Amino acid sequence: MEHVAELGGIVTGFHVTGQCIDCMCGKKLLKIDKTSRNILCQKTVFGKDGLSRKLIADDNRIYIYDFCTLYVLGQKDYELLGKWQLGNDLSSDICGMTVDDETIYCSIRNGKVITLDKQSYRQKEFTVSGSSMWSLQTYGLYLIGGTVEGELLLLDKRTLSIEKNLVLGKKNIGSLHIDGEALYAAGHDGKLYKISIRSFEIQASVKKAHRKMFVCAGVSGDMLVTISYPCSEIAFWDKDTLEKIKVINTPLKLSGSAYIENNFMYLSSRNIFGIDRMKLDE
Repeated sequence: MEHVAELGGIVTGFHVTGQCIDCMCGKKLLKIDKTSRNILCQKTVFGKDGLSRKLIADDNRIYIYDFCTLYVLGQKDYELLGKWQLGNDLSSDICGMTVDDETIYCSIRNGKVITLDKQSYRQKEFTVSGSSMWSLQTYGLYLIGGTVEGELLLLDKRTLSIEKNLVLGKKNIGSLHIDGEALYAAGHDGKLYKISIRSFEIQASVKKAHRKMFVCAGVSGDMLVTISYPCSEIAFWDKDTLEKIKVINTPLKLSGSAYIENNFMYLSSRNIFGIDRMKLDE
């Protein structure tokens, strides 16, 4: 494990795009060069520090949600392109977010989804189910959501109507990762699943992947990587069979973010002041 960014504070979310890492630290958004580790751009975006913000990005924009507020910023210089309040309180805050080429999708507590057109930012609101979706992914013409009641939903992107559903358990499906036609899902009950998106059926599962909450960090080669921040564990699984390959114990705390690129995984957590990087094939 090596330290690639020393920022003097906790990084609450980040994304690796090409040569740069865009990350949130305190009130700021910062762009760091992966090789030189220099700060290329920084901007104060938020009025106060926060630990619950989430960040995703594409080649042109950065998308952040903070409680009920959605921010869209330019990738190059962090120009604020838009800021919208999509809810008002804990009954209508943003739970999850994903994007495709045309649309921003925000899941709202208690089963709603608000979409924004990337060009006009026109909003549409849909009632999808009675259960909040804390994890969202896009796949072709579909949106996939994991609910707090342990259900997986396959939604038509145009109408956000439910095309298929699959009950995985009774606890929150807090993390989803797509690799080809395989969907990996992490349940708050400790269960790990591999699901065929085509058939929407379980292909493999593990009952106690970790002792506490965990996330699907991504795929590297033939391995799926999961992280349990509360357990300070990084686990490696055969991505086809979910047979456990190895577990690495490293100091982590409560929550964090991870991004896999080639043979490296970038990692932040509440006990890391900045971002660490580990080589995955060692």
